[in-house]
Order: sequence, then C-alpha cells, then structure tokens
Amino acid sequence: MHNSSPWQGRYVTLDGMRGIAALAVALFHYNISQAPHGYLAVDFFFALSGFVLCRTYLPRWKAGLSTGAFMKQRMIRLYPLFLVGLVVTTLSAISDRYTGKGDIFEFGIIFGSLPFNLLMLPSPITMTMFPMNVPAWSLFFELVANFLLVLVLFRLPKLGLLVLCLAAGWWYGAAVLDNDGGNLGAVWDQFGISAVRTTFAFAAGVLIARLPQSRTRPRGWTGLACLAAIAAMLLLDLRSVPAGKYDLVCSMLIAPALVWVGARCEPPRLVAPAAWFLGEVSYALYAVHWALMEPLRYFKDDLGFDQVLMAFVYLGSCLALAWLCVRGIDVPTRAWLSAAMRGKPRPHSVMALMSRAEVNPAAVAKEVAGG
Repeated sequence: MHNSSPWQGRYVTLDGMRGIAALAVALFHYNISQAPHGYLAVDFFFALSGFVLCRTYLPRWKAGLSTGAFMKQRMIRLYPLFLVGLVVTTLSAISDRYTGKGDIFEFGIIFGSLPFNLLMLPSPITMTMFPMNVPAWSLFFELVANFLLVLVLFRLPKLGLLVLCLAAGWWYGAAVLDNDGGNLGAVWDQFGISAVRTTFAFAAGVLIARLPQSRTRPRGWTGLACLAAIAAMLLLDLRSVPAGKYDLVCSMLIAPALVWVGARCEPPRLVAPAAWFLGEVSYALYAVHWALMEPLRYFKDDLGFDQVLMAFVYLGSCLALAWLCVRGIDVPTRAWLSAAMRGKPRPHSVMALMSRAEVNPAAVAKEVAGG
C-alpha cells in the first residue's frame, strides 16, 4: 500500500490560510486588541468555501448529483462539529453562573433558543441569532449558501456570477462604510447585511473556481507569503486608515485575491505539515473556541495574567480541544453517517473506518464525505 502525506493532493496554502484565519477570529473574540480585524476571517471563509465547493462538486453536479444528495453531504460535513460547538458553549454559559461571571444568560433564554439552534436555525427569541455560540451565525449562512450553490450559482454563467458579486458588493460596501467597519452579521438587525456579505464572498469564490486553473502548483515562497498576508490582514491595526475603508478593501479585494493566489501555489515543504494541521482543525476551532473564551478571560482580566501569555494559552487550548473534536468526534461520526446514508453499514466496516481515522483523519474524511 502506497503511503503518502495526509496533505498530498490538497491545497495546502489554502489549508494554512484557513487555519490562521480561524486562530485570528478566535483571538479577536478573546482580546480584540490583539486581532483588531479578526472578524474579516469570515469573508475569507466564505470565499474559500465557494471556491472549494465549486471545484469539488460542480463536476459531480454536472454528472447528475441531486440537490438532496448534495445537501446531505454538506450536513454530514457541517453538523457534527456545529453540534459539538453548541453543546460546549452552552455548558460554558451555564457554568458562568457558578464561576463569578454572573447570569450572562437566563435559563429561559438558553433553553428557549436551543430548540431552534439545534436545528441550525437562528433563535427567534433573542437579538443574537445564536446566543450560546455567537460565531455560528456564519455556519447558518454557509448552509444557506450551499443550498443556493446547487440551486442557482452552478447554473449561472461567469458573467452572471460577476453581476451578482457586483450587486451584493455594492449593498454590502455601503453597509460597511455606514457602520465604519465590517464586524457585521451576528444579530437579527443585520440579517440582510449578513445575506449580502455571504453572497458576495461566496459567489466570488465560485467565480474564482470557474476561472482557468493551473495544473501544477509550484512550491515556494509565494505560498509562504500568502500565509503571512492573511495573518497581516487580520492582525494589523492601521490607525491611519479608517476602519470601514480598510475592511472594505480586505473583504472585497484582498480576501478573494488570496484565494486566487493561494490556489495556485504551495508553501515550502518544511511549512506544509503545520499548514495542513491548521487547516485540518480550523473548522473545529471555529466551532468550539467560544466555549473557552470566558473561562480563560478570568486569568487575563480578573487575575491580571500577562495578556500575551494568555493569548498563547487560549489559542493553544483551542487547538487542543479542536484536534480532540476532529479525531474523537467529527471524523468517526461523519464516517458512520456517510456509511449509513449509502445503506445500512456493517459494524466491522464502520469500525474499520474509525480505526483508520485515528491514523489518517484527512484521508478518511475525504473518502466518506466527498472531500
């Protein structure tokens, strides 16, 4: 049997950028001063998702993949970690009542929101769409975008995609300038803005995927420069530039450009393992980091621990929890669900998939959930 690296055949630069973006958005939520534009990671995520899903599923859709089958595969990919994130953030919110943080959420709010949030739907009883796990608003819109991908975007010509991007970008750009920043989307009052924000970035990613692609991706410093660029975009604080204009340029120009360049190059071989690892845990990190935010803020805010030290502790804890979720929950669950969707799985076949997932989760995930 041929043994290859788990990142073999993957867009490793895109993996690394996705992981860095997930770390930046987690750091933004933990200590905004250390990642002042971390929320722009969401725009990169949407553009990247549009690109990857179009490259992966457009040929299958042309070959007859139905909308229902596609959405089942996407739910298998998205829901297990979404559920884990919702569970751990809810437990964290309940624990705040007994750790000196106070009644941040009343039990009525918690249990009134959960029936909707468990269905991956926004809560109608709170201003925040997903009050226990606030960043999950983007996962809801990701699912909506996935549905529109097979319903509309796959059917549009490249000119149609460009017109859609321009129209959504015009609306979203006006909202960013009016708000003097692009940290928008988590609350009901911004539902329309969330929709056009998602539409622009996701359609831009699909358009990039429809452009001619190189058959080879040279390995070298260009890939490393992409990793540095995404970090700089999210972490820099250019006080001389108005926040609204900075966010507009980053979300509408730089983020799509990084997807375009990152899809055409690979980082140096020495960097590839770290880039792959960050990409592998990025979704889990995004899904669960909110649960660790308040507990670890206690050391920074109440006990006065060094902020830089606590940032590393927090991000390290997020990475560890995310990796445990990937290995112990996400890949085995997706393996079982995918096998069940194809027919009643034989017990030994599911156990074999779980065993292989311990060794090479990326390969098994790609096999059982369509890449």
